[in-house]
Amino acid sequence: MRHESARRWWLDPTPVVVVSAALGLLMAACASLHNTPAQDLAWDRWTACHGQIRGTDIRTVLLDGRISFWSDGPADGLSMVDCLAQAGKDGPALPEPIPEIRPKGAG
Repeated sequence: MRHESARRWWLDPTPVVVVSAALGLLMAACASLHNTPAQDLAWDRWTACHGQIRGTDIRTVLLDGRISFWSDGPADGLSMVDCLAQAGKDGPALPEPIPEIRPKGAG
């Protein structure tokens, strides 16, 4: 009796179909994750400034291109905000970046 039950479970295609469908949906969702044009622009500006301004690390880039970043101190944060403004002066406007002082023990 147990052998028949186990065999039926093994031959039942339902779990295979469900798992295959779930994996397919997951792969499709991951493939559709791309930056928005505003995010690409924000990353370009960040890359241009990050080499010049030390003591800063990016936290997030929102869909609208707003950059949130850590800085080691207020001067580093203001320097990065100024650099990002200069990097974008001839291009499309992005929302004002959000500098935050790095919490103690982070990084």
